[in-house]
Amino acid sequence: MRVAHPWRWAVSGVVLIALLVVAYAAWRAHQVSSELSAATDDAARLQDAVERGDSAAMDRALDDLRAHSTAARDHTAGWDWSLATHLPAYGDDARGVRLASRVVADLSESGLSDLAHSANELTSVVPKKGRVDVDAVAGLADGVDSAADALAEARTQLATQDPVGFVGPLKRKFRDLESRVDSAASTMSTARTAVAVLPEMLGADGPRDYLFVFQNNAEIRATGGLPGAVSLLHAQNGRITMPLQVPGSDIETPTTSVVPLTAAERDIYGDQIGTYFLDANVTPDFPRVAQIWKAGWESAGLGGKSSDIDGVVTMDPVVLSYLLAATGPVTVDGVTLTGDNAVDYLLHDVYVKTPDPTKQDAFFRDVAKSVFERVAGGTSSPQALIKAFAKGAVEHRLLIHDFDDAVQKRLDGTPVAGQLATTATSDPQVSFTLDDSTMSKMSYYLRYDVAVRSTYCTNGVQGLTGSATLSSRLDEDQVAGLSSYILGGYRDYQIPKGSQLVSIYIHGPIGGSVGHVQQDGKPDDSAWVSKEHGRPVVQTYAILAPGQTVDLTWQMKSGKGQTGATDVNVTPGIEPGSTSSTTPSSCG
Repeated sequence: MRVAHPWRWAVSGVVLIALLVVAYAAWRAHQVSSELSAATDDAARLQDAVERGDSAAMDRALDDLRAHSTAARDHTAGWDWSLATHLPAYGDDARGVRLASRVVADLSESGLSDLAHSANELTSVVPKKGRVDVDAVAGLADGVDSAADALAEARTQLATQDPVGFVGPLKRKFRDLESRVDSAASTMSTARTAVAVLPEMLGADGPRDYLFVFQNNAEIRATGGLPGAVSLLHAQNGRITMPLQVPGSDIETPTTSVVPLTAAERDIYGDQIGTYFLDANVTPDFPRVAQIWKAGWESAGLGGKSSDIDGVVTMDPVVLSYLLAATGPVTVDGVTLTGDNAVDYLLHDVYVKTPDPTKQDAFFRDVAKSVFERVAGGTSSPQALIKAFAKGAVEHRLLIHDFDDAVQKRLDGTPVAGQLATTATSDPQVSFTLDDSTMSKMSYYLRYDVAVRSTYCTNGVQGLTGSATLSSRLDEDQVAGLSSYILGGYRDYQIPKGSQLVSIYIHGPIGGSVGHVQQDGKPDDSAWVSKEHGRPVVQTYAILAPGQTVDLTWQMKSGKGQTGATDVNVTPGIEPGSTSSTTPSSCG
């Protein structure tokens, strides 16, 4: 009989232990995966309950989410999982799972609970029978603040882990969690601002008057589009009325600017931003646009005793489509507008079916009033209405400026402020804005994509490469069927019929530089560089024939110490969604 050598027993023991460790690790990973999958289902149930306003279902989903996410967090908190985080190849995956488990569990214990209940109570910010209960809005502050803080912390925590090296399924799930948390954090940040400023803006401390400007993206401007329909909104103790409406083109054009213009403004945009109401928003700085619009309105003496303006609110037809999806359709002059057809009808079809500009203006005013009355009258789905407003704000389509310094201070830095950055931070700021120079409604056919990439980081300065693709979606055979009102002033500019002349403004980072502009791979001889608020500004243009695409590229450097992610702010177009983006830093 042969007796096994002791070393063979030792090797066998090591192999057995290794197999047991692997089996244990697999079992533990399966446990965590099961708990997180269940938590994902719970979160979907919670979202559905919140949107339906079902408090009982919301509480059940929260309880289940809390149980499953806490179990996942506990499974990943021990020494065994800590050991897994140091394994080659899979250590980053283990760290990602642990972080995701902790974030979801923490949110389920505080932020999501506050968010769910706040969302249910936030219905008080929605008008009912023409009035908002300003006292009820003020009472939401603590809950909304708590939810916003928790979600902001979750967003920060998730940003500490780069999932680029995760295995495929985990990477997708982690990115999805990041996206959901980011969306919720942005929404609650908007809600926090709304709860803070709404009581005063709605006249809790005395009557307030606002200009409501409806921007028309069919004739693009830096902040969205031509200021077509302009209305006066009067607010007092939460009650909102619309006593006056005028076409933007009816606001008189003085011979001198209604506000003193800077040398940079004259150089970049021309004197007309201060004399022509419709061109004030060629500049991308919405606080400046609001100041000019206020001065233009007041100098025209419109509104009688209500000619003094306390603030400016603006939105575009894309936001209006979001609102109609929440409130249901409205019918104006026999035309039924819905969330699905409003953009196409308001930015194109109306010009085809109603060629008379006077009748177009009247239609736009009636649409603005009808949607205002529908929103002010109340809706059966206030959560959907809040979501529609929040979506418009995040996409920079809903902009607000208040001339009360205390109120505006709360709006500063939020998406609705629409500010052109003038103070340097660690994050480089890039702005890419467009202006229709064809005097047309051809921007309906304009599509564009803008991207900025960080290519290097040297001594605290980032090198950035920008690119933009602009395309005309108009077919050549469609041109003959379009009116001169849609096609624009091609004769004056010697632009071929059916083509678009698009002015382009690129603001580089504060204290940085921008240059090497190329169009379709060749140096852009029409581009010139100036400065505004310490930022380099490139101005150029593109001529787009029907069906044509133009590619634009440029090089930039950030200012010293701007080592963070680059914010790229882009004029919103006619397609739903955001045109702006954030690009990662190359500074590590």
